[in-house]
Amino acid sequence: MLRLSAVRAVVAPLLVLLLSNADAAPPVVKDLPVDASPRAVMRDDLVVYHPATAPPTYLDHGAPGDSVGDVRIFHFTGTTGDGAPVVMDWIMTTTGLDSAELGVESRVTLGVFSFSGQDEDQILLEGVGLYPDADSTFVPNSVLVRPIIGGSGRFKGASGQVTSVHLEDGSWMHAFELDDQSHLGRSP
Repeated sequence: MLRLSAVRAVVAPLLVLLLSNADAAPPVVKDLPVDASPRAVMRDDLVVYHPATAPPTYLDHGAPGDSVGDVRIFHFTGTTGDGAPVVMDWIMTTTGLDSAELGVESRVTLGVFSFSGQDEDQILLEGVGLYPDADSTFVPNSVLVRPIIGGSGRFKGASGQVTSVHLEDGSWMHAFELDDQSHLGRSP
């Protein structure tokens, strides 16, 4: 089973590369095991999986076409590693064009993961990522780490980070590293 330590082993070098070369393109995951099932990742931390998303609702604000202020809205479902349903809502706003290189947009994303129905036990993430201007998501085989900015219900006061991996088959894995493991029913 690929565990959190294995994901960290892949993500950590990518973060070092990204931080050491701010002008570089978004990192690409090259070392995920080819035979690793997205469902066989971790059992110690909270992990959410979902298939490729449907195209978002696109609000073309500002100048016609790609421009600062454009908004993409997603609503979809997934499951935790143990099969519990999760409802996800994402709002992504373009904040910069040609940010790191030509054709790459900077976008701020607010993501809400609801673990007990539509509006209970939520974890919120927010952060900036670099996206190809022609796509609504970052490219397959890449990773983006964003901070957890809060939560509700059993996740009240949650903090930490979420590592989102866009897998080669188009599906997704979001690994939550909570600073306080008591949200998961165990000690930090």
